[in-house]
Amino acid sequence: MDEGSQLVAEAVAPPPRGRVVDACAGAGGKTLALAAHLDGQGRILALDSNGKKLEELRRRARRAGLSNVTARQVRGAELPGEARIGRWDRVLVDAPCSGLGTLRRNPEARWRLDAKTVDGFPVQQLALMVTYAPLVAPGGRLIYATCTVLRQENEAVVERFLEERPDFVLMPLREIWGKERAGRLGDGDFLKVYPHRHGTDGFFAAVMRRLV
Repeated sequence: MDEGSQLVAEAVAPPPRGRVVDACAGAGGKTLALAAHLDGQGRILALDSNGKKLEELRRRARRAGLSNVTARQVRGAELPGEARIGRWDRVLVDAPCSGLGTLRRNPEARWRLDAKTVDGFPVQQLALMVTYAPLVAPGGRLIYATCTVLRQENEAVVERFLEERPDFVLMPLREIWGKERAGRLGDGDFLKVYPHRHGTDGFFAAVMRRLV
C-alpha cells in the first residue's frame, strides 16, 4: 500500500478498542491498516457498493487473521443495520475522486477524464459525507480523504460540508500529529502529500469532530 494511504489511516487515529466505519472501503487497503492500528481490538465496519471488492476484502481479512472486520454491501443511500446512527468513534469517507494524485502510477487516467467528469465529483463527495456524518458519535470524528490534489475536490468540499453541518468543526491535523509532522505532511490543518515532494501518491485528508 502506498505510504500516502497509510498516512490517511494514521489520520483516522482510532482510539483503543474503537468503533470505526470505513465507507467506500473497496478491497480493504485502508481497512486492514486501520485494523492494524487497533491491534485486532475494537470493531471495523467496511462498506462499499462493489460486492466483488468486498469479497476480496473479506479474503484479505481472513488471511490476516482479523476477526474484528465486518464487510457489508451498500445499495444506494440505504445503509446496513449495523451502521447505527451516532454510535461510531471514527467514520472514514475515502471518496471516489478524479484520482489525479495517482498519475505517476496510472498515467493513462489523464485520458479518461474530462472537465465535466471532474466537475461532477464534488457533488458526489459532499453527498457521501452528508450520508455518513450521522453515524459519528458526539465527540467522534469524520475523516474525509481523496487521492486527488484539486482544491475543488478537497478543501472546497470540506468547506461546503461544514457550512451544511455546523455540529462538525475542523480538527487541525497538528492537534493529532503535532505541529512539526503536520506541517511536513500538509499545511497544519490538512494532510496534503505530493509525489514530487513526499515520494508518495497525492493524497488529501481532513478530520472533523462532531460537537453534539
